[in-house]
Amino acid sequence: MKANFMPMLRSATRLLLAALLAATLVPAQALQSDKTQPIQVEADAMHYNDVKQTSVFTGNVVVTKGSLVIHAARVEVVQTPQGYDDATAFGTPNKLATYAQTLDAQPGQPTPSMFGSAVTIHYDGKSDVVTFTGQATLDRLSDGKLTDRAQGEVITYNDLTDVFTVVGGKAGATPSNPNGRVRVMLSPRTTQPAAKPSGPAPALKVSPGLGAQP
Repeated sequence: MKANFMPMLRSATRLLLAALLAATLVPAQALQSDKTQPIQVEADAMHYNDVKQTSVFTGNVVVTKGSLVIHAARVEVVQTPQGYDDATAFGTPNKLATYAQTLDAQPGQPTPSMFGSAVTIHYDGKSDVVTFTGQATLDRLSDGKLTDRAQGEVITYNDLTDVFTVVGGKAGATPSNPNGRVRVMLSPRTTQPAAKPSGPAPALKVSPGLGAQP
């Protein structure tokens, strides 16, 4: 099944996508061209309940908007009685929900991108908080090369304060990390050398007041 969102669903889904775009280890802007691209969804089935204000997409769900791509087994969007929108992308422990996106690059710099995954990715429309739960990982790449990574059982990003937290726990334990501790890898940032002067430095001039006799 492939469909463009109906007008009544469009605002809720855009909030979901905007929140997912914001969840990055190092703040950066998404491709400006992504904002003008249409939202498209592919799924095996979709169910919309007008009474409960819920939209449910199931079966190999793929959400795209420009360079942004979200994969999940199930995506649910709910409008609360207060008018806020909550959205959740569901994966499984064996097949996590994922999203990937290209970010804007500075002229002459490598192209940055993001990749995130978790068992569930939840967006709270009231608080503007995105929560990645279960085997959560957030990666930042430069020309496809990994530069930053955060791993934990729960990763939370607040879009209003631009703050993210990573929480570990036994639930996130693996053979290589039996205590489920938080793991973060940050690469040093490269800086551009200062521009050289285009010509010789101007000659120093003596102020008329210096050395003058009283």
